[in-house]
Amino acid sequence: MEILGEYVSISVSCGVHSVDTKSEIVKILHFKQFYKHYVFVEDGEGGRKKLLKNYIDVNVCIDMVCGDTKNYEI
Repeated sequence: MEILGEYVSISVSCGVHSVDTKSEIVKILHFKQFYKHYVFVEDGEGGRKKLLKNYIDVNVCIDMVCGDTKNYEI
């Protein structure tokens, strides 16, 4: 801890006090965008087949990381 004039600077690095962080993917939005496009799928013989699709699935996600949020007393 350093005192710089009126400001207090606390240097706390990630992983202090052996606290594990937890990460979780959270889906916040899902919709279908209608758009004609071609995709390639594998057929049973190891080749590829071209298919016309009418929409694209869109998912909007965030990677939420949770960890130690204790207030350290100065």
